[in-house]
Amino acid sequence: MGYLPIFLYLASFIFLFILVVNNSIKSKRKQYQAALDDLAVRLQGHAEKAAGRNIGATATTIEQAEQQYQQLKASANPGEPQEVASLNQLKFALGRVRQQQYWYNNMVKTKPYSFVAQLFGRGTI
Repeated sequence: MGYLPIFLYLASFIFLFILVVNNSIKSKRKQYQAALDDLAVRLQGHAEKAAGRNIGATATTIEQAEQQYQQLKASANPGEPQEVASLNQLKFALGRVRQQQYWYNNMVKTKPYSFVAQLFGRGTI
């Protein structure tokens, strides 16, 4: 009977640790997804403002967003300051998405987080 409370405390600590780490991983994933959604909306809005440059569907991955940004950049008119400013905002938003992806992937690769990520099936983006 003397060891039972020790095992219960240890089990509850491990359980709470797993919950906190999982919540942290989910939070980072949501931040990445929110940044990607914001970038997709900005890309779509810029393409609609610029006449005749429809970029197609909304970006669901960072690779698609980068391709759409490159398409818009290639077809941009460098003489218009408004368009240049809009492209700079898109570049900044793309950098923010890359940064969120980097932070998430680093978190999932570090030791205490990697065990929980494998346990819940959360891999790198």
